[in-house]
Amino acid sequence: MNANACHFATSDENARFGQFVDWLTTRGRSEATARSYRSDWQDLAAWYRRAFGQPFSAQALDAEVVVGWREAGKARGKSQATLTRRLAFARTYGRWLSEASGGDDGGGNSGGGLAARERFESEAGDREDRVVRVLADGEVHRLLQQVDVRGCRRDQAILYALLDTGMKVGELTTLDVGDVDFSTGRLRISNPRLRAVELPTRTARKIAWSLAERGLLEVPEDGEIVLPATGGWPPTHRVPAVDLSRLPQVNAVPTSPMPFGCEGPPAEWPLFVGERGRLTPNAVQRILRKHAAFARVDASSHVLRHTFAFGHWARFHDAVGLAEALGLESVDSVRVYAQLEVPYMELQPAIAEPEPSARAANA
Repeated sequence: MNANACHFATSDENARFGQFVDWLTTRGRSEATARSYRSDWQDLAAWYRRAFGQPFSAQALDAEVVVGWREAGKARGKSQATLTRRLAFARTYGRWLSEASGGDDGGGNSGGGLAARERFESEAGDREDRVVRVLADGEVHRLLQQVDVRGCRRDQAILYALLDTGMKVGELTTLDVGDVDFSTGRLRISNPRLRAVELPTRTARKIAWSLAERGLLEVPEDGEIVLPATGGWPPTHRVPAVDLSRLPQVNAVPTSPMPFGCEGPPAEWPLFVGERGRLTPNAVQRILRKHAAFARVDASSHVLRHTFAFGHWARFHDAVGLAEALGLESVDSVRVYAQLEVPYMELQPAIAEPEPSARAANA
């Protein structure tokens, strides 16, 4: 039997999920995503077998099953991030099943799969909306204040980049030095699909200082790194025009040793490194948890991503632009932030540019 086969699912379901994994690959999803989805699928099948006494099949994937699986995970002490990820898997798998079967529920009942999907989207989707959480303005300021005081240049650049770009931790750890364009204030992300995101000046400056500390950037004699106003923060009128010829440039011959496990020119070196070379996602999560604990803020990488997304929506009300910034394929995936606007309307995350009156008051 295939090593990836699940004993708690029918043989047809095992074959069907294999086709789903192949589909993920064709859509450019990473191997890590496929492994995560397989783990969720196997857990769902095992729970279904215990709960209903029969092997799991896609025919059973409806709102009641998914909610029951989620509640069982909650009772077993699974984290909110795990529960949210599982719900995302179930939604993706349910959509694929409906599209692959043309509305058939997998058992020859045309329209059954589509009806189940619609019901699942309406019921389970509501539950997903309730677990999305963003940081309030005060929480953001406490977190950034703590990392500015306690964190090294690298840690500061990491937290600012997560908050101001909304990228995932897995994307951040794949960044190379050459992915930062200081002249345009943009950051190139190529995992899993290539896109460019706005890099606010405050974050670009943090990244520049972290690279200068590693001996990778030429720093002016006065030690001041001047960058153009980009990315919405600080506001353009607060940052004077700069001479683009004086922008930081990556040293052709760095003054620091090559990071462990790296090769090639500095532009191809990892943007964020530790003692063992390129930082791993787990290492970044530990850095974030440490500074969040100092700030007494319940913040995870997912919460920072949601905070960025809500701030983007509050400023622009542009679903297409937000989906592109987050690297999402479907505009429907960002609808939750529009629904958050009412219950969270009193919160203005610090990444959102203040209104002119607020800026004047704070000047």
